[in-house]
Amino acid sequence: MKNLQPAPSQGRLSRVRVAAIIFLFSLSLPMTSCSIKSSRPDQGHKIAAKASQISKGRVVLVHGIFDTRIGFHPLRKAIVSAGYECLVPSLKPVDGRKGLEPMARQLRDVIEAEWGKDDEFAIVAFSMGGLVSRYYLQELGGAERCQGLYTIATPHNGTYTAYLYPGEGTRQMRPESQFLTDLKKGGHIYKDLKIPTASYRSPLDVVMLPLESPKWQHGENVRFWSPIHPALLWEKKLHRDLLRRLGANG
Repeated sequence: MKNLQPAPSQGRLSRVRVAAIIFLFSLSLPMTSCSIKSSRPDQGHKIAAKASQISKGRVVLVHGIFDTRIGFHPLRKAIVSAGYECLVPSLKPVDGRKGLEPMARQLRDVIEAEWGKDDEFAIVAFSMGGLVSRYYLQELGGAERCQGLYTIATPHNGTYTAYLYPGEGTRQMRPESQFLTDLKKGGHIYKDLKIPTASYRSPLDVVMLPLESPKWQHGENVRFWSPIHPALLWEKKLHRDLLRRLGANG
């Protein structure tokens, strides 16, 4: 029996897919500083925020796919410097391969371990983290204590780039997935509980396909012209707008 060889077209398709995954992976990674100092949580800022009279409030930062809390360094620094106490959990696995629901449960557990079951807070979430946060708020009881949900480059309507990576989490981030359909059904909770919401996006973000994916019917949609997916985390105009919204919550 002759050995079966993959068709040349299949081989080319496989190479193209691998190249696309690597390219999009690089785009999705936050632009963290190369210094060792920036890769560590800034404990000095956190202590200062707590000491300056329980700050102006509490904020949870929820990271995106292939990411950890390290990627939030510039945004976290801006928020803490403004007087807020920040909680920045690292959810696992970082590629979401086991689904977004387990990550939402991790988020709930970290928040309750740090602040109990009653203290209020706002959530700022990047990319996949926005969907994880929505599930936590809508399905795990977090909405009752949430003072605001602000998502950054989150595929609220799914993204076709999610087809390029295997795993349950990326399947859930594809357009018209059952996960997104169910989230949409529960979206009334933000209006019912009067939770302030906003969705930040960039028309240049090719990780979001279609580019309108971050537009969210339950939030105010805010556009900034950042060149690539993670660049919004460094956008100072976004920082200022976000701090204005957080201040209005108080």
